[in-house]
Amino acid sequence: MQIFSILLDVVGPVFLIAFVGYLWARAGKPLDGTFVAVLVNTVSTPCLVIDTLTRSGLTFSILGTVGLAAVLTLLISAGLGYLLVQAMGGKVQTYLPSMIWSNGGNMGLPMSLFAFGDKGLALAIGFFALSSMTNYTFGRAIAAGGMKFTDLVRMPIIWAIIIALLLIWTGLSLPPIVARSLNLLGGLTVPLMLMSLGYSLASLRIASWQRSLVFALARLLGGFAIGWGVALLLGLEGVARGVVVIQSAMPPAVLNYLWAATYGNEPEEVAGIVVLSTLISVALLPVFLWTVI
Repeated sequence: MQIFSILLDVVGPVFLIAFVGYLWARAGKPLDGTFVAVLVNTVSTPCLVIDTLTRSGLTFSILGTVGLAAVLTLLISAGLGYLLVQAMGGKVQTYLPSMIWSNGGNMGLPMSLFAFGDKGLALAIGFFALSSMTNYTFGRAIAAGGMKFTDLVRMPIIWAIIIALLLIWTGLSLPPIVARSLNLLGGLTVPLMLMSLGYSLASLRIASWQRSLVFALARLLGGFAIGWGVALLLGLEGVARGVVVIQSAMPPAVLNYLWAATYGNEPEEVAGIVVLSTLISVALLPVFLWTVI
């Protein structure tokens, strides 16, 4: 029962905030998805990255512990996800990011802390940081249908990651006024993305639920199997194995929806996958946790 209570605390706000966006759309109120996407991409998310990473206690040694496992899970997910998208006749730019990148932040971190304590949280942060960096680069490139090096250089998130890593490496701290400002601006990211996601759900076609369900189950069950296989391949045991499996088995990251909305890749389809997989995860995650604890 404690596991379900923790899951409800983690998943509940996700649905409630998305539901606000859904009701907003049903009431006929305006919400400019392009404005939200630009604001989140260029302002709030870079602030969130610097704020989160510099306050997380992350070290380069932690990144090294789970880095190889994270890379392998992402690569295997990309290969198998691509085959599934092709078999389902879907658009790679729309569906593939959701098959690769999971919600290792909002859900994966608290789950790892609950199951494995502070050591599990530290390892989960390392996994999440690497996954996030690749999502903001390769994930965006997939959604955009390609990206030039000059495009990457101009991405605020890249500079935010560099600044955060430099601060971690040097042990320096930001001035309190700057740190608080970053925290406030970064706090806009998740609510804005979730409201925009819920707004998009109002136009979700009934016919698309079947396809969304297939991709949702593939993300959860396939992610669990991939995480377990990678942990076995690398000989990981105990907390390290558990963190890799749990992080790999999370629902798709909400960021995948943001990419779909930014580049016009059927965002309502991605919204369906995110919502369905998050809902199904409430039933599956206790089983996943039981296998690794």
